[in-house]
Amino acid sequence: MKRIIFPACLSLIATFSNATERLPVPQRGFISSQPAQTWEEGLICGNGTIGANALSRPLDERVIFSHERLFLPMGPPLMPPDQSVRLFEIRRLIDRGLYKQACELQFQLSGQDGFMYPDYYVPAFDLSIRTQAEGEVRDYARSVDFQTGEATVHWADDRGVFQRRMFVSRADGVAVLLLTAPQSALDCRLALGPRDLSDEFDADSDVFQRSQQVFEEHIEDIHRTASDGWLTYSNRFTKAYPGSIHALEGGARVVTSGGNVEPHDDGTLTVTGADRVLLMVDIRLLYDPQKSEMEAMKQTLEALPVDYPGLLDRHAELHGQLFNRMRLDLGGGADHQRTTEELLELSTNENPNRALIEKQFDAGRYNIICSTGELPPTLQGVWGGTYVPGWASDFTHNGNVPSAIASQLMGNTPELMLAYTSYIESIVPWMEINAQHLFGARGIVLPSRSTTHGFNNALNPNFAGGMWVGGAGWAAHFFHDYYLYTGDREFLAEHALPFMEKAAVFFEDYLYEGPDGTYIFSPTQSPENTPGNSNSQASYNATMDVAVAKELLTNLISASRELECNQDKIPVWQAMLDKMPEYMIDDNGIIKEWLTPRLENNDNHRHCSQLYPLFDGMPEEIADSPELQAAFRKSIEYKLDRHWRDNQRGFMSFGLVQLGQAATSLGEGELAYHCLRHLVNRFWLNNLASMHNHRSLFNMDISGGMPAVIIKMLVASEPGTIQLLPALPSAWPSGRIEGVLCRGAIQVDSLHWEGNKVEVTLTSSQSQTVVLELPAEIVRLSVTGGTAQVDATDQSHQRTIGLPGDQPVSMVIELK
Repeated sequence: MKRIIFPACLSLIATFSNATERLPVPQRGFISSQPAQTWEEGLICGNGTIGANALSRPLDERVIFSHERLFLPMGPPLMPPDQSVRLFEIRRLIDRGLYKQACELQFQLSGQDGFMYPDYYVPAFDLSIRTQAEGEVRDYARSVDFQTGEATVHWADDRGVFQRRMFVSRADGVAVLLLTAPQSALDCRLALGPRDLSDEFDADSDVFQRSQQVFEEHIEDIHRTASDGWLTYSNRFTKAYPGSIHALEGGARVVTSGGNVEPHDDGTLTVTGADRVLLMVDIRLLYDPQKSEMEAMKQTLEALPVDYPGLLDRHAELHGQLFNRMRLDLGGGADHQRTTEELLELSTNENPNRALIEKQFDAGRYNIICSTGELPPTLQGVWGGTYVPGWASDFTHNGNVPSAIASQLMGNTPELMLAYTSYIESIVPWMEINAQHLFGARGIVLPSRSTTHGFNNALNPNFAGGMWVGGAGWAAHFFHDYYLYTGDREFLAEHALPFMEKAAVFFEDYLYEGPDGTYIFSPTQSPENTPGNSNSQASYNATMDVAVAKELLTNLISASRELECNQDKIPVWQAMLDKMPEYMIDDNGIIKEWLTPRLENNDNHRHCSQLYPLFDGMPEEIADSPELQAAFRKSIEYKLDRHWRDNQRGFMSFGLVQLGQAATSLGEGELAYHCLRHLVNRFWLNNLASMHNHRSLFNMDISGGMPAVIIKMLVASEPGTIQLLPALPSAWPSGRIEGVLCRGAIQVDSLHWEGNKVEVTLTSSQSQTVVLELPAEIVRLSVTGGTAQVDATDQSHQRTIGLPGDQPVSMVIELK
């Protein structure tokens, strides 16, 4: 048998050349000239359930597999003890200004030893592919095709061209890899094994040491085998508990064309002299450790055809149906042929590269599509790299998850939102206990963090997470918005309304009146921020919580009227709205983060929670007040200046999403573009994965949030109103966007603008009349396709349009 040598790949990186002419640039996707140093830079693909991340190294490849439900059991969840009878003490401490003591008391009553994260999201196993080169490795390139979901690694040596292609099938539920080489030149050693960080991080580094410790404490009974045509892997979890996963099984079917295959006792397979190798990989999580699924998994894999193109076509059809619904064109042109390394180097804050913006827009949508299955994206989507992920890679509800899912509805993938709503519904029983035990209230309280359960354990003496009460109401926004975008009355009646009622009844019990008859929200936390004149996050009347309650009750009344129900409750909710605190403006002319003169703003902070009313539209209360609009505008400017101007670390990218969302709601295109410049240039790597910090810490928040900001700059909607180019920056004098979904179940099939000319095509799911609003006076509007009734309004920049059902209507609009 031929002796195979497996040299390290990283030492050859300097010899790689840019070979874009040899590996075509995908029509929509990217090409990169460098392999990954660590897992954060790998090529990612997924089907929502299984994630795959290839380090893209020619000779020493590692593909990291993950599963959307692989949350490492950390021991049984801790139910918060019932401390509700002592809520009055916490409130008295807050009334007296003893905020730190209030936070300490709540934590003392929790019975916890410290802040508790939910079960960590972790990787399943690695597939290692080791080979050798003859001569120098050259002509290296790697790519991802966003339209098909396929990742490719390409290189050559003295024998010819080698490729690895990979996707995770939505049609068949497995990962598929194809290795190709010149005739009889494919020699490699394959193995499945635990996540191995040894060639990515120094052994004495903090991440390596901590990850290894968690692995050793929580994972046991590891088995990996190799047989003719198969690789298997399994392990058990030492701290499993009733209802958690207890074990993991994985398998890879290996099919070669030509050559020889030899299994080894150490669980590796050696392939020699092959033309190609096809691998199909599956993962099973065992909730009953006595019931192995290995044989069932093998049967599933054996039933699949040995036909990579056919398997890819089946997947690409489903994946493409989601991805291809939208397109953005800002004039990136020939720069699309450049590598991501080149684009990132070219793009500056003064002149963000348009091709890079377009690719990031596509990449963000691709990343969220790939990481949405039965569950919404975690902080890391559906990809894991270590056993110590940042913030447990959980579902962080006080900002991160809302950013990740922000573009799912307007981005024309409303079915993906159902992963979020169904997950939130699944943890309602825990949320009810939070409400009862922390506040003595009916209804529900969503914690700031969750994975396998919804208990609120995210608190310690200095972190007032147990006092955040806006979470369920914020979640209710997405339930209600799903109905507004889709018109699905069944969902409104069976899912949105019941959830909104649960969120509202909490406020019925939690709120109490102050001396002037206005409601007091106490205790509260404005997510993770401390007032400028306080030493604790514990507070009252956090602007976010007030805004959430206002929005929730307003939407609940609207939904009840739509469904002709809750006639006895509508007056109660309206009376509650009448008692809500009004928004306040501080001495600097910016919106207060706490609606009381006793607590001062701390605007040099990553969160922008006081801007919640403008995250996704503009409430009537603000729309009718130029003074409030000016204060919100100044708040955005102040945040950009105080927190982001000299922020070298770039901590928490989704804070810029929140600022950008608020700016678009105000119609402030230049402010939104200011936010976008930071997002474009600071938070993406060459694999077009988004980061939490400045080009570090793999994180999917802005993969959903940045496309939302861009869409809202170009199209915004409320029921009965569509705004075209509401926050268009001067940097984009022309462009096109296709496939935006609007509230009212109306699709903007195409919007093209150039100078003072706008062309738009709309398709409504039903016959309806809407107000079409432009950013300037309309000189002329002509219907050039389809049939629509057009009428003037008393506003020169608006027209009413009578749209037919399921028929596209095209218009050409000339602006003054």
